[in-house]
Amino acid sequence: MRLGLHRGNAANHGLVVAPLLLLAGLITACGQDANGAAENTAANDAQPSAVVGAIPDAEAAEPAAAETAPAKAEPAATVAVLPLKRGFYVASDTPCGQASNATTLLVSREGINGSRDRCTFKKIEKAGATTFRVTSECSDGGAAWGREDTVETYTQTYDIPNETSFTVTYEDGSVKSARYCAQSSMSPDFRDNDISDVTG
Repeated sequence: MRLGLHRGNAANHGLVVAPLLLLAGLITACGQDANGAAENTAANDAQPSAVVGAIPDAEAAEPAAAETAPAKAEPAATVAVLPLKRGFYVASDTPCGQASNATTLLVSREGINGSRDRCTFKKIEKAGATTFRVTSECSDGGAAWGREDTVETYTQTYDIPNETSFTVTYEDGSVKSARYCAQSSMSPDFRDNDISDVTG
């Protein structure tokens, strides 16, 4: 009888224990899912959230081409006169006292005269800090020789670092440099000339 009771109790216990084990298993499983879900939620919270459709930084969105657009070249400014002291200029490699017709120029407000031609400035453009592009109308002085003057238009480039010297580049590529010579320092042929209409 005792054995029977024991078996009966065991069976009864078995019926009670099995549901308890199943319930414990479910609770454990549910707990893990709950914990796992909690951990996943915590992990997701730790990561920065991505905003769908976020507007990119305006500066980054600007095209690079806008920053490198070429600047428009400004036209050269027109000026009235060359920034040179008026008077005699002699070739840079010739002493003032040894000046000749071939090495001397007379600079006036209106133009530059040499022994072979007289040039009148028609247009002066400031092309750089010390650079000037000059359009001149030049006469070869033929009338002085009993023939008709030949007049031609030329464009020369003058580099003028200061008011008493210049270098001129002609259309044919030739280059000449000259510097100012006080009239009193020149040979008698030039010293006695009245150039007050130029220097005055």
